Amino acid sequence: MKSTIFYTAPSLHLTLALISSVLVSEENLFSQPYIDVVNVRLVKSPDITQPSKDRNSTTLDYFNVSTTLPFFLVNKKDAIVLSPFFEKWSSTVSGVDLCNQVHYGVALPVSLLKTIPHSTWSLLTTAIVRMNDMRITSDGKWQFGGAVLASNHLQNKNLTYKFGVYFNGEFFGLFIIPLLGIDWKISERTNLFGVLPASLTLEHKLNKHFFSGVTFRTFTNSYHDSVQKYWRIDENQLGVFADYYINKHIVLNLEAGYSLFRKIRSGAKDNITYNWNASDNPYFKLSLAYRIRTR
Repeated sequence: MKSTIFYTAPSLHLTLALISSVLVSEENLFSQPYIDVVNVRLVKSPDITQPSKDRNSTTLDYFNVSTTLPFFLVNKKDAIVLSPFFEKWSSTVSGVDLCNQVHYGVALPVSLLKTIPHSTWSLLTTAIVRMNDMRITSDGKWQFGGAVLASNHLQNKNLTYKFGVYFNGEFFGLFIIPLLGIDWKISERTNLFGVLPASLTLEHKLNKHFFSGVTFRTFTNSYHDSVQKYWRIDENQLGVFADYYINKHIVLNLEAGYSLFRKIRSGAKDNITYNWNASDNPYFKLSLAYRIRTR
């Protein structure tokens, strides 16, 4: 029996997580160790630490709902995947006139997975259309982007390398970054997977119900703020996590860590007009997912 599973993603690092994944079938058995078919997540970064003299106290919250709709093509190896998602950022920075900000995003990444016949290669091409704005209305502002990612398991089902490029028409200009990924089954209980610079995760199985590990992720997003203006966030997170499998597919995820080199800025296209000097802080993440493990 063939399975049709894929990982969906919001924001830069999650979009790249989508790009790094592959469909799983009897003929195509290399993938990251799990797929979140549906995921609801909440991240809160309260103002706990004392900011340095050149930084402002900052509170940052993030909410996301994502899902996946995969469709195999006739050959049962290639597929088209629709991955809609919704997200919300809430930020408060002390000492800033416009310190209370809320921004929303809705998106539809559409991906085509093409296996290369008689080889260990596959190619994933993704087009992304999304609305990033202070409100989701018919007047909301759109962004367009995409990615190409090639994967090669090198005749070794325990190790897959990935490389490609991501691009998006951000409100601050065209954003292009190279991608380098890995999916490594280190042992029966330990996996290393991700696509840099977006994310990298080391996961270890403790028992049937519990997994734990360390994860690193980055965000780079921009949102329409007012006429010819935008709000931009650059967030980097390093944390530890625990996954509790309530049953075979329902997973509760708890994560805690610290933000690194956080930047919140606003301005006009190609011209940064204000740096909010947002402070780094601890963050806490809670998510609930319907997950299918591939190993």
